[in-house]
Amino acid sequence: MGLTGLESYFWLAQRPRPIRAQASVAGIVVTAEAWPVQYVWTFGDGTDRATNGPGRRWTRKRPGTIAHTYEKDRRYRVLVEVIWEARWRFGAGPWRHLGYFSNSDSRGYRVREILPVLVAR
Repeated sequence: MGLTGLESYFWLAQRPRPIRAQASVAGIVVTAEAWPVQYVWTFGDGTDRATNGPGRRWTRKRPGTIAHTYEKDRRYRVLVEVIWEARWRFGAGPWRHLGYFSNSDSRGYRVREILPVLVAR
């Protein structure tokens, strides 16, 4: 849960790892590789942010790396899209660019507003 007016920190619990696959037919080997190149965060309040990494959680010794400040008390849908770059090659031949693809996931995130109240003693 987050609080209005204070930074909320976001990160992926598991860092995406590069993917490598090989297939062979009649002695010809084809290799494909893909790795994450960008993360696009959608915070649910109309704000997006692109980063080069999956984020780091906040601790007292190390601050988080992906912060967002919400201004309204409500439930938000936070989404992250991971953009991957891929390449392939025949045998030991040159690498050829295969393109980009993405996958995404989202979670609900509750933000509450806390108001200070002055009281006479």
